[in-house]
Parts: sequence; C-alpha cells; structure tokens
Amino acid sequence: MPTFAKYIIYFLVYSTLGALLETGFRLVPEQHWYGIHGFLHLPLFPIYGFGALLILFIARYIRNPIMLFVVGGVAVSILEFTAHWLIEIIFNDRIWSYENGTPTLGGRISLLSSFWFSVAAVVLAYVIHPRIRKLVERIPSHEIIVIVVVAGLVVLFDIIFSIVDRLIH
Repeated sequence: MPTFAKYIIYFLVYSTLGALLETGFRLVPEQHWYGIHGFLHLPLFPIYGFGALLILFIARYIRNPIMLFVVGGVAVSILEFTAHWLIEIIFNDRIWSYENGTPTLGGRISLLSSFWFSVAAVVLAYVIHPRIRKLVERIPSHEIIVIVVVAGLVVLFDIIFSIVDRLIH
C-alpha cells in the first residue's frame, strides 16, 4: 500500500476524530448540541489531522514517552498558534479563542490546551495509532486508492467552497 495514501487516510481519520472529540468536549459543560463547526463544512477539523501527523512523525524519532510528551506538546502548540495566526491574517477571522482564564498567548494557544496536546501526543503514539494503523493495513491497496481519491476530491471541494465562503462573507 502506498505510504502517501495511508497518511491521507490517517489525516482524514484524525481530522474526524478531532472534530468529534472537540464537539463532545463542548457538549458536556454546555449541555447543548451546537453541531460540528470548524473551518470546513464537513465534520473535519484539519488542525487535528495535521497535529496527529506531526506527532506520528515526531514519534518515529523520539521513543521516550516523557520526551514525546514535551516535544509533541510544544510542536502541536506551535502548529496551533501558526494555524490560528494564518487564519486570522488571511480570513480576518478567529475561529477559536482561548479566553478561559488559563494563561494564553494572544488567545491563540493556552497553557491548558498545550498540556492536553502533550497528553494526546503520548496517547496517540502509544494507544490510538497502533490500533488505527492495524485497521488501515487490513484494507486492500486498491480499496485504499479508491477511498483516498474519492475522499480527497470531496475534501478538496469542501476546502475550496469553505475558503470562497469565508472570503465572500
């Protein structure tokens, strides 16, 4: 199976899981279903997909869980800060803000979220991804290619539509 195709599948899986996770985290304290709202119209939060891929890359070189906790948390926090800054510059929009009482860096990242990114890095590398990898490796190569092409086109159209929609409104 082509490595690139596997990573696209991982990106889609973790973008979807991130959207569900964040929506669930909002649902519990607020006791109200707002739906899954992110940059895209699809229930995907690409920041989680990119963050997971970044963690998987780092975990290939850092085998110590404590070091992965530190480096993974810092790396994902930098990714989140950069993504927030770019979205704010390009679209003049703040699609998330950390104004929850914990120390923040311009509302773009917070100390608490960085801690949870560190925890997530270790859990992803040692618990979640090994299981996801086994599931993905069971899918025949020709089916992976079809999934990647179809899903890729759907996501590409959603990206284009979402960007145009944000630029117009």
